[in-house]
Amino acid sequence: MIITCPSCETKYRYDERRFEGAASKHVKCTSCGFTFDAPNPAYEPTKSRGGGSAEPPPPHTDDAIELEPESPLPPLPADPRYSLAVIAGAQAGTVFQITKPRVYLGRGSAMDIQVRDSEVSRRHAVLEIRDPTVTLADLGATNGTWVNAVRVDTTELHHQDEFTLGSTTLMLIVTPVHDSH
Repeated sequence: MIITCPSCETKYRYDERRFEGAASKHVKCTSCGFTFDAPNPAYEPTKSRGGGSAEPPPPHTDDAIELEPESPLPPLPADPRYSLAVIAGAQAGTVFQITKPRVYLGRGSAMDIQVRDSEVSRRHAVLEIRDPTVTLADLGATNGTWVNAVRVDTTELHHQDEFTLGSTTLMLIVTPVHDSH
Protein backbone atom coordinates (compact mmCIF):
# COMPACT_ATOMS: atom_id res chain seq x y z
CA MET A 1 0.00 0.00 0.00
CA ILE A 2 1.01 3.62 -0.34
CA ILE A 3 0.86 5.92 2.69
CA THR A 4 1.35 9.68 2.57
CA CYS A 5 2.89 11.89 5.23
CA PRO A 6 0.16 14.38 6.25
CA SER A 7 2.79 17.04 6.89
CA CYS A 8 4.97 17.08 3.76
CA GLU A 9 2.95 14.72 1.48
CA THR A 10 5.92 12.41 0.82
CA LYS A 11 4.60 9.05 -0.37
CA TYR A 12 5.88 5.73 0.96
CA ARG A 13 5.35 2.15 -0.11
CA TYR A 14 4.33 0.26 3.05
CA ASP A 15 3.99 -3.51 3.36
CA GLU A 16 0.58 -4.19 4.93
CA ARG A 17 1.98 -7.27 6.71
CA ARG A 18 3.81 -4.88 9.04
CA PHE A 19 0.49 -3.98 10.71
CA GLU A 20 0.47 -7.46 12.31
CA GLY A 21 -3.30 -7.18 12.92
CA ALA A 22 -3.13 -3.75 14.61
CA ALA A 23 -5.63 -1.02 13.69
CA SER A 24 -2.74 1.32 12.79
CA LYS A 25 1.04 1.71 12.96
CA HIS A 26 2.99 4.62 14.41
CA VAL A 27 5.41 5.78 11.68
CA LYS A 28 7.93 8.59 11.21
CA CYS A 29 8.51 10.40 7.92
CA THR A 30 12.19 10.43 7.06
CA SER A 31 11.73 13.50 4.86
CA CYS A 32 10.33 15.93 7.45
CA GLY A 33 10.49 13.95 10.72
CA PHE A 34 6.72 14.14 11.35
CA THR A 35 5.32 11.17 13.30
CA PHE A 36 1.81 9.95 12.49
CA ASP A 37 -0.46 6.90 12.68
CA ALA A 38 -0.97 5.01 9.42
CA PRO A 39 -4.37 3.25 9.46
CA ASN A 40 -4.55 -0.42 8.53
CA PRO A 41 -6.96 -0.62 5.54
CA ALA A 42 -7.55 -4.34 6.19
CA TYR A 43 -8.36 -3.93 9.90
CA GLU A 44 -11.69 -5.43 10.97
CA PRO A 45 -12.57 -5.26 14.68
CA THR A 46 -13.42 -8.62 16.18
CA LYS A 47 -16.95 -9.16 17.48
CA SER A 48 -17.54 -9.93 21.14
CA ARG A 49 -19.50 -13.05 22.11
CA GLY A 50 -22.51 -10.92 23.07
CA GLY A 51 -22.92 -9.84 19.44
CA GLY A 52 -21.71 -6.26 19.94
CA SER A 53 -18.43 -4.88 18.69
CA ALA A 54 -15.42 -5.36 20.89
CA GLU A 55 -13.22 -2.37 21.59
CA PRO A 56 -10.68 -2.00 18.81
CA PRO A 57 -7.12 -2.60 19.89
CA PRO A 58 -5.04 0.53 20.28
CA PRO A 59 -2.60 1.50 17.55
CA HIS A 60 0.67 -0.38 17.57
CA THR A 61 2.66 1.57 20.15
CA ASP A 62 6.24 0.41 19.66
CA ASP A 63 8.71 3.10 18.69
CA ALA A 64 7.77 4.77 15.44
CA ILE A 65 8.94 2.95 12.34
CA GLU A 66 11.09 5.17 10.16
CA LEU A 67 9.85 5.18 6.59
CA GLU A 68 12.05 5.48 3.56
CA PRO A 69 10.53 7.43 0.66
CA GLU A 70 9.95 5.66 -2.60
CA SER A 71 13.05 5.77 -4.70
CA PRO A 72 13.05 8.64 -7.18
CA LEU A 73 12.78 7.74 -10.82
CA PRO A 74 14.56 9.46 -13.67
CA PRO A 75 12.33 11.85 -15.63
CA LEU A 76 10.38 10.55 -18.59
CA PRO A 77 12.26 10.75 -21.88
CA ALA A 78 10.99 13.09 -24.61
CA ASP A 79 10.82 10.09 -26.94
CA PRO A 80 8.79 7.87 -26.80
CA ARG A 81 5.50 9.13 -25.36
CA TYR A 82 3.51 6.92 -22.99
CA SER A 83 -0.25 6.81 -22.53
CA LEU A 84 -3.01 4.53 -21.26
CA ALA A 85 -6.13 3.96 -23.36
CA VAL A 86 -9.30 2.69 -21.70
CA ILE A 87 -10.57 -0.03 -24.02
CA ALA A 88 -13.37 -1.49 -21.86
CA GLY A 89 -15.42 -0.09 -19.00
CA ALA A 90 -17.30 3.10 -18.22
CA GLN A 91 -14.50 5.34 -19.53
CA ALA A 92 -13.90 3.39 -22.78
CA GLY A 93 -12.37 5.66 -25.40
CA THR A 94 -10.55 7.83 -22.86
CA VAL A 95 -6.79 8.23 -23.30
CA PHE A 96 -4.64 9.31 -20.36
CA GLN A 97 -1.28 10.88 -21.22
CA ILE A 98 1.47 9.79 -18.84
CA THR A 99 3.53 12.81 -17.88
CA LYS A 100 5.64 11.49 -15.03
CA PRO A 101 7.62 8.30 -14.36
CA ARG A 102 5.42 7.04 -11.49
CA VAL A 103 1.65 7.14 -11.94
CA TYR A 104 -0.92 5.95 -9.38
CA LEU A 105 -4.18 4.47 -10.64
CA GLY A 106 -7.37 4.06 -8.63
CA ARG A 107 -10.84 5.27 -7.82
CA GLY A 108 -9.65 7.89 -5.29
CA SER A 109 -9.59 11.58 -6.14
CA ALA A 110 -5.90 11.85 -5.18
CA MET A 111 -4.84 9.35 -7.87
CA ASP A 112 -2.87 10.48 -10.93
CA ILE A 113 -5.30 8.52 -13.12
CA GLN A 114 -8.75 8.28 -11.61
CA VAL A 115 -10.60 5.19 -12.81
CA ARG A 116 -14.36 5.62 -12.36
CA ASP A 117 -15.26 2.02 -11.55
CA SER A 118 -16.82 0.82 -8.28
CA GLU A 119 -14.77 -2.39 -8.50
CA VAL A 120 -11.48 -0.44 -8.47
CA SER A 121 -9.84 0.28 -5.11
CA ARG A 122 -9.16 3.88 -4.11
CA ARG A 123 -5.43 3.13 -4.50
CA HIS A 124 -5.34 0.20 -6.88
CA ALA A 125 -2.06 0.06 -8.82
CA VAL A 126 1.06 1.99 -9.75
CA LEU A 127 2.77 2.25 -13.13
CA GLU A 128 6.52 2.99 -13.10
CA ILE A 129 8.50 3.89 -16.20
CA ARG A 130 12.25 3.41 -16.23
CA ASP A 131 12.70 3.83 -19.96
CA PRO A 132 12.39 1.45 -21.72
CA THR A 133 10.97 -0.73 -18.91
CA VAL A 134 7.35 -0.17 -17.80
CA THR A 135 6.29 -1.96 -14.62
CA LEU A 136 2.75 -2.35 -13.29
CA ALA A 137 2.35 -3.18 -9.58
CA ASP A 138 -0.82 -3.97 -7.65
CA LEU A 139 -1.13 -2.00 -4.40
CA GLY A 140 -3.04 -4.68 -2.49
CA ALA A 141 -6.32 -3.98 -4.30
CA THR A 142 -9.29 -6.04 -3.17
CA ASN A 143 -10.22 -7.14 -6.70
CA GLY A 144 -6.62 -7.40 -7.89
CA THR A 145 -4.80 -6.38 -11.03
CA TRP A 146 -5.09 -8.76 -13.98
CA VAL A 147 -3.01 -9.37 -17.10
CA ASN A 148 -4.12 -12.06 -19.57
CA ALA A 149 -6.68 -13.42 -17.06
CA VAL A 150 -3.93 -13.91 -14.43
CA ARG A 151 -3.84 -11.92 -11.19
CA VAL A 152 -0.46 -10.20 -10.85
CA ASP A 153 1.42 -8.44 -8.08
CA THR A 154 4.06 -6.94 -10.39
CA THR A 155 4.58 -7.35 -14.11
CA GLU A 156 6.41 -5.73 -16.97
CA LEU A 157 4.27 -4.17 -19.70
CA HIS A 158 5.07 -3.54 -23.35
CA HIS A 159 3.42 -1.54 -26.14
CA GLN A 160 -0.24 -2.57 -26.55
CA ASP A 161 -0.26 -4.83 -23.48
CA GLU A 162 -3.65 -4.82 -21.75
CA PHE A 163 -4.45 -5.03 -18.04
CA THR A 164 -7.65 -4.98 -16.03
CA LEU A 165 -8.52 -3.10 -12.83
CA GLY A 166 -12.03 -3.99 -11.62
CA SER A 167 -14.17 -4.04 -14.76
CA THR A 168 -11.96 -1.53 -16.60
CA THR A 169 -9.41 -2.69 -19.18
CA LEU A 170 -6.55 -0.39 -20.13
CA MET A 171 -3.90 -0.65 -22.85
CA LEU A 172 -0.37 0.75 -22.63
CA ILE A 173 0.47 2.81 -25.72
CA VAL A 174 4.10 3.66 -26.47
CA THR A 175 4.36 6.15 -29.33
CA PRO A 176 7.69 7.12 -30.90
CA VAL A 177 8.11 10.84 -31.49
CA HIS A 178 9.78 11.60 -34.78
CA ASP A 179 11.87 14.72 -35.15
CA SER A 180 10.43 16.86 -37.96
CA HIS A 181 13.85 18.29 -38.96
